Amino acid sequence: MNCKLTDRQVDRIAGEFGSPVYVFHEEAFAANYRALLEAFRAIYPKYNIAYSYKTNYTPCICAKVKELGGAAEVVSDMEYRLARRLGYNAGGIVYNGPVKGPGLYEHLLEGGAANIDNLDELRSVARFAGAHPEKTFRLAFRVNVDIGQDFVSRFGLDAYEFPREGAEIDEAVALVRAQPNLRIAGVHCHVGRSRSLEAWRNRVRVLFALIDRYFSDDELEFVDFGSGMNSVMEPSLAAQFGGHIPEYGEYAAILAGAMREKYGALPPEKQPVLYTEPGTTVVSGYLSFLSTVQSIKTVKGKTFVTFDGSGGNMGDICRLKQLPVSVFRRGQAPRMCRDAEFAGYTCLEHDEMYRGFCGEIAVGDVVQFRNVGSYSNVFKPPFIYPNCAMVRLKADGSVDCIKRAETFEDVFSTYIF
Repeated sequence: MNCKLTDRQVDRIAGEFGSPVYVFHEEAFAANYRALLEAFRAIYPKYNIAYSYKTNYTPCICAKVKELGGAAEVVSDMEYRLARRLGYNAGGIVYNGPVKGPGLYEHLLEGGAANIDNLDELRSVARFAGAHPEKTFRLAFRVNVDIGQDFVSRFGLDAYEFPREGAEIDEAVALVRAQPNLRIAGVHCHVGRSRSLEAWRNRVRVLFALIDRYFSDDELEFVDFGSGMNSVMEPSLAAQFGGHIPEYGEYAAILAGAMREKYGALPPEKQPVLYTEPGTTVVSGYLSFLSTVQSIKTVKGKTFVTFDGSGGNMGDICRLKQLPVSVFRRGQAPRMCRDAEFAGYTCLEHDEMYRGFCGEIAVGDVVQFRNVGSYSNVFKPPFIYPNCAMVRLKADGSVDCIKRAETFEDVFSTYIF
């Protein structure tokens, strides 16, 4: 769905909430979310989305996921507390991460499952379980596997060439099997930077081979394939990735299709839930950033357009790719620019927001930068300026504030004066 704002919307948002400001496109977000869900459930009905809080933990966005029936995927006690505050019980939370915090034990005591990252964590959980023999604790293993990626991941239990003697996965399974009140509820696999269809085929192949070795067909409650699907992108952004950008149906055919083939003959109550953990996939295209031109100058033939926002507001993608932008003419005496650089307010040479802009632009113009929902506001440091407000553009066209602008007091409240 098109998230380009209209002139009227820009005037209303900037006029009421100032500049810079984030805009959450709620209706488009929900439509994209449902499209992903429906593509998978059409093939394997026991599918659900566990939304990646770390990607963008704005409470309004997380609450929308809950309204749409999604689970919460968290990797810290901070995110766990947010999910609980939003009304999730332990069964609706997928707890991942290499350093989880004390909330892990609360989660396990209340019947939640946690994806174990390493043997040290597993031993700690086993000791905790030993002190609570009256409880049964549900665990899952995050496994570190080779799907043909060009790097060695640091996350998960080592299951490379898992049939070999002494693999971590063997020790982990043996430890759980030996303790009466521990049981394995699921397996989890996520390999970053691997979004191709071939990478997903490999993920399925390797994880299913591991499941066949260690588990009976009806033993697991869930199989969690992590994330790594391309999002829906505007054509100008998609073209920068090169090659074919898979659609949700193509990912679903591989992943949900394999689950149906493996588990479809079981009674529905015995079929494991299929989870994926999208963050970028569902949120990246549905947050935009409005920022206003503060100055335009040319140095040695190079034109710099400086804004009241920063690349830090938009995440790493603005340094890796050229984001879709729209210029809203609000200033006077526009200048024709060729190969101009859009730069942020910081005192850093590398604070680039857009490169190679060609066109007319003036001080006072407002620019909408789209596709900034992923690792943007959650990454923004209190460097030079606090973070800005965020508003929600609702389905009925109304706008409300879902995060106020941060203040001096917010930034310095933890310091001792």
